[in-house]
Amino acid sequence: MKCIQCIFTGIVFLLFLSPVIAQTPEVNEDVKAPVEKVGKAERIVILPFYDYTGSSMKYLSSYIPELIRDRLGEVEGLEIYDARMIQNEIELQNLTPEKLYDREVQLQFLKRVGATIGLSGRYVIIGNTIRIDYRITYAKSGTLVRATPFEGVVDDNLLDTVERFADTSADWFSIQALSEIVTRIEAKKKTKLSELTKRIKESQVGIIIRNKWLFSLFILVSFYILSRLIVLFFEKVLRRFARRSETTVDDELISVSKKPIKWIIIFLGLKLALLPLKLSATVALFLNNLTTALIIAGVTYIIYKSLGILIQFWGRRVADKVDSRIDDDLVPLFVKITNIFIIIMGALLILSKFGVEIGPLVASLGIAGFAVGFAVKDSLSNIIGGIILILDKSLAVGDKVTIDDDTGVIKEVGLRNTKLQTYDNEIIVIPNGDLMNKKFKNYVLPDPTIRVVVDFGVAYGSNVDQVEEIVLKVIDSIDEVVDDPEPAVVFYEMGDFALKFQAKFWIPLYENQYVKKMEATKKIYNALVENNIDIPFPTQTVHLEGGSQ
Repeated sequence: MKCIQCIFTGIVFLLFLSPVIAQTPEVNEDVKAPVEKVGKAERIVILPFYDYTGSSMKYLSSYIPELIRDRLGEVEGLEIYDARMIQNEIELQNLTPEKLYDREVQLQFLKRVGATIGLSGRYVIIGNTIRIDYRITYAKSGTLVRATPFEGVVDDNLLDTVERFADTSADWFSIQALSEIVTRIEAKKKTKLSELTKRIKESQVGIIIRNKWLFSLFILVSFYILSRLIVLFFEKVLRRFARRSETTVDDELISVSKKPIKWIIIFLGLKLALLPLKLSATVALFLNNLTTALIIAGVTYIIYKSLGILIQFWGRRVADKVDSRIDDDLVPLFVKITNIFIIIMGALLILSKFGVEIGPLVASLGIAGFAVGFAVKDSLSNIIGGIILILDKSLAVGDKVTIDDDTGVIKEVGLRNTKLQTYDNEIIVIPNGDLMNKKFKNYVLPDPTIRVVVDFGVAYGSNVDQVEEIVLKVIDSIDEVVDDPEPAVVFYEMGDFALKFQAKFWIPLYENQYVKKMEATKKIYNALVENNIDIPFPTQTVHLEGGSQ
């Protein structure tokens, strides 16, 4: 049971972080060795980008190619160099980014380093906007293929903008040139697998591979079948393991995951099925981003549902050990906050795939969050106070408390306010933010036992020891009086009109305090009367001095 939960938790978080991890490349070391024109691998060179406006951001010249190369990754049979890796070769020829942007100079340089294709570009910074033009140069034919210019915001979001451009250009380059080169490299390999592939292509079945539309359909159908097998695996295998567990969490996780995972596999198949069609770069890039967005949406849905189930399960376990109110109040709040965060993150990732600048959106969300937080600071203070009260267990429903001058029973401890029912059947609503700053008395803590005190007085001249003996017998006759602490009768004052006593005893439940006090008062009075002990009342003697007539 615990193993399956851990696996699901790990898969959920890996799926959630995978789009982010894929866009966060490792930084290569500064390699400046000259490019040797040896080996059988095909070469691609990402040339320094030309700072067309002569801005102060010269570092982008080599930083942009480095980001693009990182996103292209390692491809078998293909060598990809960025500007920093060919810096020595550039310096040997006394070249600058401006000269390398020239088509003829660029072709000569590509031939010199033995490159098949070169990716070059230039950037223009006007005000708070950066525009990046980029293109592919084929060394053998001299053909230029230009991409749609990229525009973004500079300001504080420059690095985010440049990284987003690196994502866009890497996707475009992969679709426009890299897939074709990789296909050509694979065609050159003389292995048993390639021979087998060749025979399949030449056979009657090979029409599926030779025809791009049939091959694309074959990929899509294969992934659809794979998705059905995955669903079958969830139903037949994982369900069987889940039934052995003591909880229903495993079944819930399987139920919310199997359908989205099926669609994620289908979208992945659609993404791969588009490659053989050789669509135009613009259309292919749009469809590629669309399928990626659908995959992100599927992953977001799985995380949205799974985390809600796991938080509720863990909340119930904690509530069973600590306080049931955690399950009733805090868990739904945490689930809502987590869901909002997941939806926002998923939406931002999807928007980034369609070229939307998410940096300003994140900044706007921060500013909006600050404004909303300031506007509802009192409500937030009450909510935080409610959470603290619940976790601190200072109050609980059913506790008898005195807050300020009001005494009653706690009827509800909510997230925003606490409701106190007085003994006059009145409800007093106290905001939790205010309650956190008040001094209040809780009769239930540290335990439900409570002391009952009855004040009474007897006339001067009464036998004090006899009074104590009589009252102790009365207390012993009362039901539910605890032996520890023992009952006591205290003679504490010689008042103006009487000798004052206090009868003190403890009972196990605080809610019976009033009833037992009334019972003890009545019995003490009757016992004193029966034993002829006077109970005085206030008197006043007035002396009048007679005057002369």
